[in-house]
Amino acid sequence: MSQTALLPRPVLPRTGPPPTPHRRLARRIGRRRAVLVGAVVLNQLAYGAVYSWSIVSAGLQSPHSAFALGRDRAALPFAAAHAVVFLGTVLGGLLMSRRSPRVIALLAGLLYAGGYLVAGCAHGRQDFWLLLLGYGGISGIGLGLGYIVPTTMLQRWFPGHRALAAGAATGGFGLGSVLSAPLCRLLVAHFTVDPARALLVLGTLFLATTLTGAAYFDNPPVRPAQPTSGAGHRPAQALRSRQWYLLTLMLFYNTLAGISLLAVVAPAATSLTGLSPALAAVLTGVLGVFNTVGRPLWGWLSGRTGLLRAFVVMLLVQGVGLVVLSRTTSAALFLPLAALVCLCFGGGFATMPAVVSEFFGAAHAGAVYGLMLVGWGMAGLLGPLAISRVAAQHSYSVAFLELGAITLAAALLPRLAERPQARSA
Repeated sequence: MSQTALLPRPVLPRTGPPPTPHRRLARRIGRRRAVLVGAVVLNQLAYGAVYSWSIVSAGLQSPHSAFALGRDRAALPFAAAHAVVFLGTVLGGLLMSRRSPRVIALLAGLLYAGGYLVAGCAHGRQDFWLLLLGYGGISGIGLGLGYIVPTTMLQRWFPGHRALAAGAATGGFGLGSVLSAPLCRLLVAHFTVDPARALLVLGTLFLATTLTGAAYFDNPPVRPAQPTSGAGHRPAQALRSRQWYLLTLMLFYNTLAGISLLAVVAPAATSLTGLSPALAAVLTGVLGVFNTVGRPLWGWLSGRTGLLRAFVVMLLVQGVGLVVLSRTTSAALFLPLAALVCLCFGGGFATMPAVVSEFFGAAHAGAVYGLMLVGWGMAGLLGPLAISRVAAQHSYSVAFLELGAITLAAALLPRLAERPQARSA
């Protein structure tokens, strides 16, 4: 071997132009996107716990507790939270154009977790007003405020994949409903005499997770080649269009189908199929998983099928699933049918934010969608009450049949919607 071959190769100067500012910005955005998605999921875990109220409610109804509330009274804090959640979503949507998403998310976390801490100070029936004020009032507003911010923010970071971005944000919310259920059961079982103490523990935990996630929230940097534009519909302009009302109705019926089923799925499964109460309770948790998976799944699917077409399919699947459920007596068939309804229920929350951005522009999408979430609040308030009443007067078969027929009729709504004419902000 020659002596020349043993010599180290000379370092050649780098050829080609250095990275452009645009390329460096793209790399920085890519790294920030990954961090933000993780922060959003961590932040949203706490808000999904709102669907675990039934576990706390059961503890408050126990004759061994210091509360021993009736069923209707124990449901009031949850109903109150859904009644005021609209105030939080509207406030959050309006603030998104004026304040940093970090500031709004920090405020939302303080309100939501703070409401839990206030409610957790109740020690008996005489302190029931603390549950209404803390959980039903303060946490309800914080829930709306905390839900709207990451959904809008992630769409700004993923302008080419808005539905998938919204699916990731709402997926964290759905995951929170799954993970919080066993923790709630453990805490309520531990605080048998004073089950409100469970809210004190949860509030402390949620304060840490919401504020930690919110600390990483930020708007994306402006690309040099894509300056910001003020084009788009402001909330007042959107409210004067028929499209806003059609889209709100679509969200209302999609939510109504899913949340009504989840409200009665355990007793309905026992009544229709003879499933044991223990297994029916497990079924509730399993369906929470499908609700979670449906959000990113439909966020991805709607990017291929088209947003409005995806809503047609979701409403049709929910409607057919509920109609078939009304005639189902097999436990093996009940689960996949209920799972399909819950997949589409979660999918609506991933798809609608992208529809709003496409129809009314991204500039004020948060405020417009915040107003639209009145459909979520109304469905959460009316759906469980209505289906429980029909089931009590007739049967779960009749309740599912009527709900399925209404949902099938609602599948016509996306066909009536069309993008409004563009306006200047």
